[in-house]
Amino acid sequence: MREIDKALPKDQRILLAAEDVFSRRGYVQATLDEIIALADTGKGTVYKYFGNKDNLFYTLVAGKINPFLERLWAVVESQKTTPEKIRDYMLELLPFLQDNKDLYRILWYEVSGNQRGFHPIILNDGSWEMSSLYGDTLPEAEYQRLCRYRDLIKEQVQCLIAIIKEAMESGFMKLGQPTITAHHLFGGVTMSVLHYVGQPDFTDEELADLIVDRFLYGHAAK
Repeated sequence: MREIDKALPKDQRILLAAEDVFSRRGYVQATLDEIIALADTGKGTVYKYFGNKDNLFYTLVAGKINPFLERLWAVVESQKTTPEKIRDYMLELLPFLQDNKDLYRILWYEVSGNQRGFHPIILNDGSWEMSSLYGDTLPEAEYQRLCRYRDLIKEQVQCLIAIIKEAMESGFMKLGQPTITAHHLFGGVTMSVLHYVGQPDFTDEELADLIVDRFLYGHAAK
């Protein structure tokens, strides 16, 4: 359990406490009471700033992801080559996932509907629709709740789609399905980082170089 500087503004204390409690407890088991106690504030203050537990968690993860997205779009808009862009993308993605592994797992599994069998269907235009493995339906408010968490992940993939689409249009990569290609690369890297336990065998730079090489040039011995 972390120590929270009581001199900080109340909303900052609540977010720091929320990060600690959510990371240790997960979304479902985390309680506002524990967050409030750690932040040394009142329940009314939490409701004033964040409304409820869901909005508190969303504010927490969005506050981390939005600056990350700005860096990813900067990579997309750079004038670098395709290998350089993919490498720079990975040099943003890898440390972000490692630094926020606990929160990202919660985002990916608990609050995005996976645990209840809801998952995104990726359409040809790159848009997503929420679908159910078991035929269950959701009230509109809950559907929108899941979509806003999915959108935080979706935009990260859209950056990679843009890089791959540009590479295909320029002739650097074979023409194909940039949306599917990007989802495969993003999903494979993300799941590997989230499930890896132990000390990494590579630095971020070495791993980024390996990903770029295998993704663009394959695994066959030259």
